[in-house]
Amino acid sequence: MRLIIDTDLAMGTVGSDPEDGMAILYALNTPGVQVDGLTLVQGNVPIAQSWPNAHHLLALAGRPNLPLHAGAAEPRNPDRRRLQSAWLDQQATTPRTVPPIDGPGGPPGGTAAEFLCRTVLEAPGQVTVVAIGPLTNIAAAIESAPEVAAAMASLVIMGGTVAVPGNVTPAAEFNIWMDPEAADIVFRSGAPITMVGLDVCHQTSFDRDRAAGLRRNGSPLAGFVADAAQSWITVREQLFPEHPALHLYDTLAVAAAIEPELLTTQSALVEIETSEGPAQGMTVTYLNDILRQFLTGRDPNAAVAVGVDSERFAQYFDARVAGCL
Repeated sequence: MRLIIDTDLAMGTVGSDPEDGMAILYALNTPGVQVDGLTLVQGNVPIAQSWPNAHHLLALAGRPNLPLHAGAAEPRNPDRRRLQSAWLDQQATTPRTVPPIDGPGGPPGGTAAEFLCRTVLEAPGQVTVVAIGPLTNIAAAIESAPEVAAAMASLVIMGGTVAVPGNVTPAAEFNIWMDPEAADIVFRSGAPITMVGLDVCHQTSFDRDRAAGLRRNGSPLAGFVADAAQSWITVREQLFPEHPALHLYDTLAVAAAIEPELLTTQSALVEIETSEGPAQGMTVTYLNDILRQFLTGRDPNAAVAVGVDSERFAQYFDARVAGCL
């Protein structure tokens, strides 16, 4: 199986969600999976921070030569996304726990969409793309080569929510909220989408005790992952004292791309709210076929996750992430 992971990797940045890194390690440690490369997008942190974070993680994981491509450095419509831009500006001043391992000349701009298009179109139906950050790079690839949408084996998106509140506003999940216009392009593209939203991600958990347990073998990679996880759990203890443990959002999306049977899905129409109002970034999801046809006249455009085998997923996580550190 071939994967490209599109990520806003924050691992190694103090106070930022490190879970993209766990998702990448999950894929790298799954037998029979070939990760063709990583593409980086603005999101949890700016590209200027995710670039050294990614280099550091891949070096510690023994994969320093894995193709790495920087992409969109700002939301698709920054003039209308003042709050998102403010988020990125704030994160740009956040300390890093890794040294700045910049490549020659720093992170190259604009190569992510090109890499996505080239890799997918050279092997139609063979490459699965897993998007675990905002969808800015995916939208750029589809706009530059619309045929890339249908050429993906699958497009698995960590984003959106159906029946539970959002995690950045009551209506919206973070990845979709960061660039609703990009999400709208992607969900209208005809790509074979699986949406892994908050509904199922909130059924996963990774607490402080499990983070501490990562240190058992004493490797630099284990220490790096443990430090990053503990740092984010500290933030969550302040923001969400009722549930300070991490949810394994991105890792579940990668796992679902590799083993789709982990999820129960339902065919649905997903529309993206792109207005500047309070519902900005909402994934309006029609699960009822009769109402969908009556109200919109449109066909389903995604398989939406409505259930997850949490125990089986936890077993895979322990074997492929915790067990490989």
